[in-house]
Amino acid sequence: MNIHRDSKIVSCTTDGFISNKENLDKIEPNPTDVFSSLYFNMRRKLTGKGELLEMKYNEPKGVISWRTRGQLGLSGGIKALTGYQRNEEIEQTIKKVDGAMKTTKVIPYIQKSLRSAKDIFLKGGHSTQVFSERNFNLKFDNRREVTIEHDTYTETKPFFSCNASKQARLISSFGSGRFRVYSPISSTQCRGDAYLYLTRRMLVRVIKMELPFLKRWEVALVMKDLGVPCTLNFISKQKERKPIFNSIPHTQKTLEILKNFKMKYPGFNIDQFLRI
Repeated sequence: MNIHRDSKIVSCTTDGFISNKENLDKIEPNPTDVFSSLYFNMRRKLTGKGELLEMKYNEPKGVISWRTRGQLGLSGGIKALTGYQRNEEIEQTIKKVDGAMKTTKVIPYIQKSLRSAKDIFLKGGHSTQVFSERNFNLKFDNRREVTIEHDTYTETKPFFSCNASKQARLISSFGSGRFRVYSPISSTQCRGDAYLYLTRRMLVRVIKMELPFLKRWEVALVMKDLGVPCTLNFISKQKERKPIFNSIPHTQKTLEILKNFKMKYPGFNIDQFLRI
């Protein structure tokens, strides 16, 4: 890291780092530096390449970075989003990250997995899919000191002392927790109706968001007509939650429900909610 006196390091992990220093792959080891010379010679013996450092990717537009393993290149070449590996266009991901940075610092999404072996053993049934709601966290973790405040983004530098670092980390831990929220699956998940549970939740949230004046019993009647009935308590739980786009799997039954919902509410966009 001593080569970076005239440049910046954005992030550093075990096998690489992000920097704005030019001509990184042209740097030669200093003969007086034992470690860099040893590394350079060993690399040349193993690979045949006379390089101290290898350039992986050159990002021409810029990088959004919020923690060690949280970076997103504006051209799409850098995509370190541990915990959020979604099958979507890079432009859509950039839009979500930029929007979250300016607002809540979280991106809600649906995580798809299979029932655990333990759950199948205890409750019976088959290896069906499970859908859990998650929030991808983009909040700053206070591992570095903020030096320049902007409207949305910031510049940082290493802490000067251990005490200042400990204090900042303690502050960042207040109110934090695992961002796993209300699980869409109950003990009936072995029947394989997880798709319908997820569809029901999203549609209740759409109704509550677009028609907040409707009473709970009125929403319950709408859901009953769609063939996915729910209790008044269930509707109350969805009141403060926002619908998640591209979350509902495309099956014959879910598509039928969505089409019936659109007949009741013509302004509803089916494609906006179908999982990509």
